[in-house]
Amino acid sequence: MILFHGFKPAWTKRHWSFAISLLLFCCLAMPQWASAHAYIVKASPGENETVASAPALLTLEFNESLQTAFYDVVITGPDGNRADDGSVRIDEAKPHVLETGLRSGLGNGTYAVSWKAVSADGHPIQGVYVFHIGAPSGAPPGLENLTSGSGAEQGGGPLKWLVSLTDWIQYLGLSTILGTLAFLLFRIVPKSIAGEALDVPRSHRLLWISYAAASAAAIISLPLNTIYESGVAIGEFSWSLIGSALKLTSFGQLWLVQMLLLMLLAVTILSGYDRDRSVKARHWNSYGSLVLVLGWLFTHAMTGHPAAAEEKVLAIAMDYIHLVGASFWIGALAAMAVCLPPLTDRLPASLRGEAYWASIRRFSAWGIGAVAALVATGIYSSLVILPEPILTSLFTTAYGYVLLAKVLLLMAMLALAWRHAALARTGTGDRLSGSLKAELVAGAVVLALAAVLTHLSPGQPAASGPFQETQAIQDGSAITLQISPNVTGENTFTVDIKRADGTTVNDLEQVTLSLTHLDMDMGIYEITIPKNDAGIYKAEDYLSMPGHWHVKVHALTRSLDSLDAEFEFETNNP
Repeated sequence: MILFHGFKPAWTKRHWSFAISLLLFCCLAMPQWASAHAYIVKASPGENETVASAPALLTLEFNESLQTAFYDVVITGPDGNRADDGSVRIDEAKPHVLETGLRSGLGNGTYAVSWKAVSADGHPIQGVYVFHIGAPSGAPPGLENLTSGSGAEQGGGPLKWLVSLTDWIQYLGLSTILGTLAFLLFRIVPKSIAGEALDVPRSHRLLWISYAAASAAAIISLPLNTIYESGVAIGEFSWSLIGSALKLTSFGQLWLVQMLLLMLLAVTILSGYDRDRSVKARHWNSYGSLVLVLGWLFTHAMTGHPAAAEEKVLAIAMDYIHLVGASFWIGALAAMAVCLPPLTDRLPASLRGEAYWASIRRFSAWGIGAVAALVATGIYSSLVILPEPILTSLFTTAYGYVLLAKVLLLMAMLALAWRHAALARTGTGDRLSGSLKAELVAGAVVLALAAVLTHLSPGQPAASGPFQETQAIQDGSAITLQISPNVTGENTFTVDIKRADGTTVNDLEQVTLSLTHLDMDMGIYEITIPKNDAGIYKAEDYLSMPGHWHVKVHALTRSLDSLDAEFEFETNNP
């Protein structure tokens, strides 16, 4: 005897196939490549630039707008004293420009510029570089810590993981509320076993536990994010920092919206289970809860990497659809795992299995759309956020590794979902197997990885290792250039020149390396290697920026013959 009639979605397979294909096409066709973090595109004075006299103003121009809180620029002179006048500011007319004045009467020498800021996606970034007034004076204080002037993300340490944890708990809580309300209001639970949807056992408790967890995580996220973005030590935390975060950062302003949604959600959940109200009023309040949860999820889509994309509106919309699709899927699984057992226990043992399968069939009709949206928007977000080349970034960066783990878990969830749908069609067995719980656990881990990705820099591909290349020149000689370890920071540059007969050229007066960054106009940076009798031409010097470099090797022999070769190489952060 079949107690439950099969659920037939209005859309056929052909409709779903068309919709999925259209969504995938749009996602693949529309992405605008963008870096997810702010970086300097122009500095004045620039990296290693030598100016004849002290400038009145130092200007750092970024590729995107900066948040108007928790920024700073400190210039240290060759004597170790501060050379800036403390007037650091972000230009109101040009929110992507950070600048500060310099003190008057600065002498010649090398100056170190240390800066920090918060990019549009809420990630704190920082960098250090040097410029020279007159002649260089050697390493100024702090130069030994120089790694990159481009904008490396601040580490954050354990605090970054705590911030990710609060996001994960919010994702779990909001997903469960969304999925439970969908389970009840969209009648994933069959009417045959639950006459009134809002009276389903355990649903009330499940909603409040999820609400409490999400709310607590949201409240504590404010001080954690404030410390994380400001870069201060915990002992330096103050209420004025909280005020700055609420007033000047996008996270702070969205946190205020979350608090408003949090309070309204408590009212609508409470009203939805108020038995003194009519069933219609209770349903409308529960639909209100659904809308408020969707709004809360939208605040999460407005922070993180999509907020820094070139096509910001589209990127946020895609991230929001991705988040809602995942939340519905995982939340509905949680609702079925918690609420179905007490419902089916009321039925004769012979009918319990069919009750489960009926719910799975109804859930599958919605789940197909959620999965389609999840896959399509996930592809889009990956194309937008990962730096080029995409495949290299995917397999060489921490962000890529976490993303791959998330994709693998998603594939496992899809396999389990396919198995459950197949079992539901045949209606075999009397209970859902433990694989439903496995699918739910995998979904919870997927949300955890999503929270980690939100605070993880897509960065640059990992170091590709030492560079070595040999160029043959016209007289048959060969010039070999080695750069080790070929990362931003200090490197060893070694030039080896051999004649056509294989003997080493050791009568050079001087070897000059002229480096030009091909991704940014930084001028020409020269490294001079003096002569020596051993024929080993080696120098220790800095690569200040990751990216694509061109280097020209110019060697001059004692007989004034020139030996020249040109190389190109990629370098990355260590």
